[in-house]
Parts: sequence; structure tokens; C-alpha cells
Amino acid sequence: MERFEHLAMVAFLILGLAMVRLMTNMTSLIAKDSIAEEIEKKYDEKTASELEKKYDCENVEFYWVHTCMCFITFFTIILFWWTCYPLNDLRYFPDGNWNLFTYLLFLAVPFLMFMLCEVIAPQDHSGANVNLKEYYYRFHRVILGLAWVLQLCLLANLFVFYKGDLYSLKVIGRVIMLCVMTPMVLSDNRRLHEFGMGFFFIGFIYTILKYHVFAAV
Repeated sequence: MERFEHLAMVAFLILGLAMVRLMTNMTSLIAKDSIAEEIEKKYDEKTASELEKKYDCENVEFYWVHTCMCFITFFTIILFWWTCYPLNDLRYFPDGNWNLFTYLLFLAVPFLMFMLCEVIAPQDHSGANVNLKEYYYRFHRVILGLAWVLQLCLLANLFVFYKGDLYSLKVIGRVIMLCVMTPMVLSDNRRLHEFGMGFFFIGFIYTILKYHVFAAV
């Protein structure tokens, strides 16, 4: 077994758990909201309220900024997993380049991903209406703070593992993301968050298409 195969097991296990956590939380919200809507269509308000409590479902008010954040987080997990494949090649990243520092830097991304997936979607929402706009702005400092540190670690990974060029579009793009994200961490101004998340979403789709779809064609 090569060193990367041994070291990567812990990282990818944590990354897989992060993905499962995010999918479980979001699927639970979608399912419970769908059930609540069906109940409200068929019964009066009092009966519907009793049935919603009985079947542990609730109304969920989704918010596009929060949804975009979840989408970006989910696909960032996939992209990190996908782009790690070259590290299997000893000619690309020799065994001798691994040490405790590089391993902790590599592990930092899955650790932060797991923490982000733990907080990005509400978990303890049994029998209560969920407004994801309120949830997002209540915890935006934690959510975006973790995302900011995650981007910093991904930038460091780019230099250490993938020999990133300081003036490449990938590096410049991540630096711009960090600059735009900083005021979003500090402020709860909704226009700022909506503009910033729209910018991130467009940039993220562009990155996927340019580097991971059309680049492979």
C-alpha cells in the first residue's frame, strides 16, 4: 500500500460522513415540508396541526441564499474528492513529500467540511416550523466563518499539493472569494449576502464547467 492510500482513508471517511450529514439534514427538511403541505391541503387548520405533530412534520420556508450555500458545499465535497486522484501518482506527489504538516493540511479540509455540514442545515426541528432565512442569518457568522477558513485551506492545498501558480485563475478566484466573503462573515446585511452568494454561485458553476466538464471533453 502506498503512503497516500493509507493516509487518505481517514480523510475520505470524514468527507463521506460530511456528505451524508448534509444530505440527511436537507432531505429531512424537504420530506417533512412535503408531508406538511399535503396534510394542510386535505384538512382544516386544527386537524392539520394535530396530524403534523403526530407525524413529526413541519412547514419549511426555504431561502435561495441558504440553498445555494448547501449546493456549493455539497459539490465542493465532490470536487475535493475528485481532484485528489492525481495524488495517487508518486511521480506527481512523491511519498517523501508527506510529513505531519502536509497530512494535517490535507485533513483540515475534510474536518472543516464535516463541521460546516453539521451547522449549515438545522437538525433539531421536530414539530416546529423552520424558516431557513432566519436560520441562515442567525448563524451566518458560524457558517460563513467555517467556509472562509475552508477556502483558505483549499488555497493552501492548491499550493502545497497541486503546485498552483500564484497568478493562475484558480488562485486569483479563491483570493477574490475570500475578499468578498469577509464582509459577509461580519455583516448580516441581506443585500450583501444575496449579491455575494449570487456571485459565488455563478463563479462556482463557471469553475465546474471550465475545469471539470469541458476540460475533460
